[in-house]
Amino acid sequence: MRCTVFVASLVTLAAATAHAQGAAEKPLKIGYIDMARALNDVEDGKSAKSRLKSDFDEKQKKLDKMQQDLKAKKEEFDKKSALMNADVKAQKQDELQRSYVELQRAYMEMQKELSERESQLTSEIADKIRRVIAMIGDRDGYNVILNIGDTVLYYKRHLDITDEVVREYNKQHASAAKK
Repeated sequence: MRCTVFVASLVTLAAATAHAQGAAEKPLKIGYIDMARALNDVEDGKSAKSRLKSDFDEKQKKLDKMQQDLKAKKEEFDKKSALMNADVKAQKQDELQRSYVELQRAYMEMQKELSERESQLTSEIADKIRRVIAMIGDRDGYNVILNIGDTVLYYKRHLDITDEVVREYNKQHASAAKK
């Protein structure tokens, strides 16, 4: 709700400023960008997504191995538990429980690491995109450029500058995406 009020206030302020400058000057110019799409479409975003997927796959293989080992231990325990004395049975159950807890801990750690890495990469790319947006805004005389994803419910499609921002970003950051 606050964001909607902020956007409405921003557009109203821009319109009032344009009106105050007089009708002889340029009319209010508003553009829109789909930031989520831009993050996915720029080469750095594609590269980051690929690296994250590779990291995920590597970590997932380790988790799968841990899970298979735990399953094999559980099956072995189930086969032999009827023949075990109470102390050995309790010890094996504790070992299985510790292995299960370790698997859960490893999974949670992997999720946290990947989430933090994704957040860091997204933030870095978003900062670069914002600089490109500012450059385009200044260069092309925009009064306001809004993010389609932030409560903009309708806009004229021809005012969407996402593709232009992606092209300009890739032109400016071509060498970074090849890393």
